[in-house]
Formats: sequence, structure tokens, C-alpha cells
Amino acid sequence: MLGGLVIAQGMVRASRLLAIDTGDVRADHGVPGEGTFDPSFGCPALWIDPASRDHAISEGFMCVDPGTVIATHANQELLNNSDRLLGPSEVRAMIDDLKDRAPALIEAVHPDPLSLAALTRIFRALIADGIGLAHPQPLLTSLALALQKTQDFDALIDAVRADLGARLVARICGPGERLKVVTLDAALEGAILGGMVDPGTGQPLIEPDTGSMIAERVNTAIEEAGSPVALIVQPPARRALASLLRQRASRCQVLSINELPATQGVEVVAVIGAEPAPPAGLPTPELEAA
Repeated sequence: MLGGLVIAQGMVRASRLLAIDTGDVRADHGVPGEGTFDPSFGCPALWIDPASRDHAISEGFMCVDPGTVIATHANQELLNNSDRLLGPSEVRAMIDDLKDRAPALIEAVHPDPLSLAALTRIFRALIADGIGLAHPQPLLTSLALALQKTQDFDALIDAVRADLGARLVARICGPGERLKVVTLDAALEGAILGGMVDPGTGQPLIEPDTGSMIAERVNTAIEEAGSPVALIVQPPARRALASLLRQRASRCQVLSINELPATQGVEVVAVIGAEPAPPAGLPTPELEAA
């Protein structure tokens, strides 16, 4: 529970081990057990008798005890909800820590024009977007620069993300590597941007069937690529699609075209909503970011 609300739940078999298939197990492995899924990462798994542990390991399973299953799942859910754990007290401590090292930077941000409550709201939004606060000085520098142009909440978030684009890309792509990219067909993206809008947030509303199709195609692209991918979209569509895929396709980083570093090479591995890909053997379409 978090804040009195249940954020995750499940059942464990106290007298058994969870044998997790991380992708190396043969279909005819022959290990007996009760079928389930690893609650932390969604991998196929079996609850097995401890006596079958050596057999399961030899077949490629990773075996963990129930206590480890609970601890790993709890840790994963806390990470997934880490933005909700940040409050004004934590932000105040971070600001106080930076005052001695970068007093001019703090003066440019807090308390004018951003109050403690406003800073907390911005930091929580950035954490939810996958930007951690372990190194707050570069983040605050980006925020100070963005404040020279706007004080609109959404515009500040977009400006900070664009300035920290290289950090976002580095989460799924190593130095010198080409970023594997998924895009939306122009017609599909246009339909999302031209459709209904949430009156409370001003963000596009994605129809359930469309959302399920996008998540399915993204997960297929991740499986075929064998690695995380980035969904590159127009800036107005980023937030809605990031929210859609945060739980359904956690290995996909949703970036706006403005957040892609100019020097980052990319490889388009799928176009969602377009005609089926050409037969194997034909060149894979590639795109260099301008």
C-alpha cells in the first residue's frame, strides 16, 4: 500500500520456489510446476517444489525464494511510484544542500519564481517521466534556463526534457550506438492529435482499441529488436503516449522529436499504423536525426 491505496498485490506459494523463464528456457523443458508470471517483470514462471531446483536451473530457469519475490516486487513498485514518494521536505533538503555549492543557481529558481510547492510538482513530474534526482544540479540548470522563456508548467517540463535529451537516450542506448526507434504512421499520429482532448490536462485522449494496438505493436518491436526501443512522436503527443506505455511497455522510452540529440543516429525498426513491413532481405529503413 502507498498512501492508503493498494498499488500491487499477488499470491506467493510459501513452500515453493519461483522458477522464472528469462528467455533461455526450451518449450519442452519438462520441469513440473504451477504456471504463473514473475510479478516484477512479467516473465513466464513456475512455482516449483524445492526438490526440482537443480533441474530447473539446468534448464535455464532462475529460481528465487518467496521472500525474494516479495522484496523484488515491492522494490519495483516503489520505483514505479517513486514520484509519489517525493514531498516538500525532500525538495527542501535538496535545495538546502545545493545552496552552498551553487547559490546563484538556487536564487534563479527558488523561491522566486518557483515556490517550494511548484518545485515539488515539477520534480514529481520529471521523476514520473524517468528523470531521476540523483544529480539535481544539471536538472536545475536546465530548469533555470527554461524559466527565462516561460513559467507554464507543461512548457517547463518539455523544455527541461529537451535539454536533457542525451540523458534520456542514454537510458536505453549506449555511447556510439544507433538508437532503435519506433514511429507512428502520419495518419495515426494525426488522428491522435486531432481527436478528443482531456479538458483537465489538455492532453490527447487515446481510444482504448488504439491504445491496445499501439502497446501491442511496441512490445512486438521490442521483442524483435531484442532490446529496448524509443517511440519518437511529435511533442503534443508525447505525454499521452508516455502515460499509455508506462505500464504496458516499460522497455519503451517515449521521446518527442525535440528531445532527440542532433548527433544521435537512429534505426527505425517499426512504423505503427503503416502497411506491413517489406519481406525479409530488403533493406531496413534507417533515419539519421537532423
